[in-house]
Amino acid sequence: MPRLYYTPIAFALTTLFSATSIAAAPPISEQDTRDDIVISASRVETKRIESGSSVTVLDEQYIKENQARTVAELLQDVPGVSVASNGGLGQATSVFIRGANSNQTLVIIDGIEVNNLGNFEGGYDFAYLMADNIERIEVLKGSQSALWGSDAMGGVINIITKKGKAGFHPTASIEVGGNNYHKENVTLSAAQGNSHYSLSASNMKTDGISATDTDPDDDGYKNQSVSLKAGHQFTDIFSMDTVLRYNDAETEYDSGYTTNSQRQAKLSSHLNLLNNQWKNRLSVAFSDSNTEDFSSWGDSKYEGKKIKTDLQSDYYISAINGYTQRISFLAEHESDKYQSLSMTQDERIEASGVVLGYGVDWAKTIFVNVAVRSDFNNKFDDTTTYHIDTSVWVNDGTRLHASHGTGLKNPNLGQLYGENASWGYVGNADLKPEKSRSWDAGVEYNFVGTDAYIDLTYFDSLYTDMHTWSGSFPNSTYINLNNKATARGIEFTGKVKVSNKLRVNTGYTYMETNDGNGNELARRPKHAASINANYKYTPELSANIGARYVGKRLDSDDSTLSSYTVVNISTAYQIQEHITLSARIENALDKDYQEVSGFNTDPLTAYIGFSFK
Repeated sequence: MPRLYYTPIAFALTTLFSATSIAAAPPISEQDTRDDIVISASRVETKRIESGSSVTVLDEQYIKENQARTVAELLQDVPGVSVASNGGLGQATSVFIRGANSNQTLVIIDGIEVNNLGNFEGGYDFAYLMADNIERIEVLKGSQSALWGSDAMGGVINIITKKGKAGFHPTASIEVGGNNYHKENVTLSAAQGNSHYSLSASNMKTDGISATDTDPDDDGYKNQSVSLKAGHQFTDIFSMDTVLRYNDAETEYDSGYTTNSQRQAKLSSHLNLLNNQWKNRLSVAFSDSNTEDFSSWGDSKYEGKKIKTDLQSDYYISAINGYTQRISFLAEHESDKYQSLSMTQDERIEASGVVLGYGVDWAKTIFVNVAVRSDFNNKFDDTTTYHIDTSVWVNDGTRLHASHGTGLKNPNLGQLYGENASWGYVGNADLKPEKSRSWDAGVEYNFVGTDAYIDLTYFDSLYTDMHTWSGSFPNSTYINLNNKATARGIEFTGKVKVSNKLRVNTGYTYMETNDGNGNELARRPKHAASINANYKYTPELSANIGARYVGKRLDSDDSTLSSYTVVNISTAYQIQEHITLSARIENALDKDYQEVSGFNTDPLTAYIGFSFK
């Protein structure tokens, strides 16, 4: 595929041409149900169709029908996303967006950034995140540092859990399956008057499978979590909300086991003035990750902490000559701390950022969003990143969209100063930030009066100064590559309501990657496709079937992983008003495949469960 060059000037010209050529296009239909709300695309609540950024939304209904155990399993079906796990449930799991490394994607849960400062790369390990009590997942693709800072160089995964709704809603579920798997979950949620809360707790344990064939024994996993989401509206203009989360996990592997505990907390206050034209939010968030590794090579302990304060102010200017405008300001400060308890290290980074944003909505036909960010910290040079996107309705069903932005990924404290004697690793204090530049453009057709649509998007990403592991025991570290890595391709997304009983979600990605030396980027397939179909036989009985194809791809050891197709089947039957029986078969064709060279995946496995509400 020939490389296409796209600049901010070309982007602006495209937007201007689109605006002038379709100024008379009709606004979208009022009866249309295309109401997916996304926060990640502009840091304010925005309809997906009003943003030019490429974003996929997995809603509550899709998550429920899929019956996935983990968030990583849900992300496998998102176009442009690749997932790789070092074995079965609980083993290290990485998520790649459009060729970017897993640590170049920012992961947010209820407004809390959870990327792990307690490991060398700083990426989020999706092995620990169960698919419990989730309202929706937003996957924002491309360079997003202008809005979200350093870790959003390749994209953002924004996870929003459920909040309490009117009345009192206790729920409980239990599920059992192969490999002595069992999982229990209890949720208490309510909303009354001006208050709401949702309290959830879960416990999961499995004997697992043998992660590798070199030492064939079961590698077990257990995971316990507790979360609270609550809020109160004190007056018509002032409210506060809080989030508390705790997760504790233990993963076995051939030479030992790893424990990981995570704590997150956030307190936010909201002040809306001038009849909601001026919205202000002040929040303080804390996240902590503590990892202990016990192995035959030696024990190690790492802890990462982040405290982040941000003030965001959004002013909306009422429609003037058909235009509605938004002016946004964001100021934030974070303190990151890394401690290697086994090596008595203690390092920290202080960083601040300022963002100016602007959005315009012209008669519900043309939407443009712009953001510029300046970052300052005590370890690296000051930087500026930017983002611009546009969404243009050609007619009542056809939408054009495009986005362009730059990204930045600062080395984390583990990469700069970490030490691990058992690996022969020592940090590199001279490591420079990674950088990215990306753009995408696409066309989407919406089936008027429904939430069904199809979309075709071309994307192009450039990565420079990439970090890579260099050397061997006992002298290994991270260095910057001088090469320019690229990832470009096409994504197809389809969400179609075939009938009142049948809904189909499908996706396909064609992606070419190059590490700058003529080699593909590891674990990024050239071809990937998925399809999920849900059929509702009766109001009480439904069935879901999903198939996922992943093509050949290079691994980090220069081996080539074979292509594979995995089929999952599930069904749910509402026995009575308050009891639902569910069952599913994962890897129904019993496919033998690997996501990471040398590491096994689950064979055909059956599960059955009950939920009570």
